[in-house]
Amino acid sequence: MKAYQFQPHFWICLGLGLLNMLDAVVTHVLLMNGARELNPLMNTLYAYHPILFLLLKFVFSVLVIWYGFFPVHKNVRRLSLIAFIIYSCVVGWQLFLYFSM
Repeated sequence: MKAYQFQPHFWICLGLGLLNMLDAVVTHVLLMNGARELNPLMNTLYAYHPILFLLLKFVFSVLVIWYGFFPVHKNVRRLSLIAFIIYSCVVGWQLFLYFSM
């Protein structure tokens, strides 16, 4: 059995996973204070039960981090970096909203 190895995109995956966890917590706090979820799928999930929303976000975070241990094509690494940059902006906006409350 081969041990897991860090891949070149591991740190991007770790960053995406942590951003997703932060997104989940900040979104939950903002929604508890009157904000609205713009993602229809997540909005439906949150309306069904907030804990299920948080659980799903955390499971996805772990899967994204785990993905960082497997080799991928260089184009996938590039797309992951682009996703990280965009998601950083989204979470940055959420943090701005949070600290503006």
